[in-house]
Amino acid sequence: MKHEPVLAKLNELRKDAQGEGGVEEKALYHMFCFISYEVGPFADFVEQDKAPGEKKDTAPGPEAEEYLDVLTELRDEVDDDPDDMEFIALDRAVAFISQIPGDFQAYLNEAGE
Repeated sequence: MKHEPVLAKLNELRKDAQGEGGVEEKALYHMFCFISYEVGPFADFVEQDKAPGEKKDTAPGPEAEEYLDVLTELRDEVDDDPDDMEFIALDRAVAFISQIPGDFQAYLNEAGE
């Protein structure tokens, strides 16, 4: 699978959540921004099943853990159809961020979260 449709679906989910406020909107926004920032490793992860490596020496904090929990819950809400693009996109995003939570936290720190 190519990464472009996955990224497009993640962007669509982010846009759909705009204006809702709350933690889901923030989680989707930061997930999309982080993955866009890490698009090379994300493409390798989606297309070649290549595990990303941590680049930053940052421990995951409560923000990264909370957002990852929210994204996992969103994925679990649509897991009844594993061929659905929404499930695939959230599943790949959760799996990617789960492998480099310290980098996600470093991004959140830089973003002022």
